[in-house]
Amino acid sequence: MPREGGQERGPEPVVVLHRLSGTKKAQELCRLVEMLYQAGRKVTVWAEDAGRAATLDEYLWTFAQHSFIPHTLWNGGDPLDDPVVLVTGTLVNPNASEVLVVADHLADLSLATAWPEAHDFVTAAAEDAGKKEAWTAAAFTVKEARGVGHAAS
Repeated sequence: MPREGGQERGPEPVVVLHRLSGTKKAQELCRLVEMLYQAGRKVTVWAEDAGRAATLDEYLWTFAQHSFIPHTLWNGGDPLDDPVVLVTGTLVNPNASEVLVVADHLADLSLATAWPEAHDFVTAAAEDAGKKEAWTAAAFTVKEARGVGHAAS
């Protein structure tokens, strides 16, 4: 489909919405990041604030006894080559990853179009209502999965 100015437009970015039965998502987020890392994918994990990012940073090291996910909490400096990078505040892609994992509510979903693939979580919490419609409105192709590790539809 052509863009303004006659340039060809690439495929729409895809978001996979992982539907969780409860309201907790840290464990599932870590499992997802582990699966993506083990598949050889570079990942950026976005958290809303430094406190949440620090919690996820620690949890990525300890969530499973035999798990190992090398990752870095980005400090806003130079770009990194790490396979998994946690970022806070402004959504950036410091490790040139192809996958974004959204840990918190992202107010401007259009910022995620810098990644061809994004993953978000839909829990039973009230703030997660309408996520599918919001991602669709932001020009993403939406796929849904039950939890993590199940096929997206």
